[in-house]
Amino acid sequence: MDRDEILTKSRMENTLKDERAKYIELKGANFSMTVLVILWILLSNLVPLEEAGRYSIGLLVTATSFSNLAYQLMENKTKSIIFFTSLFLIAAIIYLFFLLRVVL
Repeated sequence: MDRDEILTKSRMENTLKDERAKYIELKGANFSMTVLVILWILLSNLVPLEEAGRYSIGLLVTATSFSNLAYQLMENKTKSIIFFTSLFLIAAIIYLFFLLRVVL
C-alpha cells in the first residue's frame, strides 16, 4: 500500500466509532433511562397530577424507554433486551390507550 491508500483507510476508520465509544454511549443511554424511570415513579407517587397528566408522563417514559431498547434490539438480540422491549411496548400502548380515552 502506498501512502495515500494508508491515509484514506485511516480516515475511514476514524470516522467510524470505535467499540469503546459505542459502549460508553450505550451505558449512558441505559443510565439515562434508569434515571427517567426512577423520576417517573417518584413524580407519579409524590406529585398530585390529574389523570391526563399521569397518563402523559407514563406514555412519555414508556415510549422513550421502548425506543431506546428497540434500537439496542437491532444490534443485540439478547433475551433480556427482547423481554424489556416487549414490556415497554405493551406499557406504552396501554398508556396511549388510557390517555386517548381521557382526552377524547
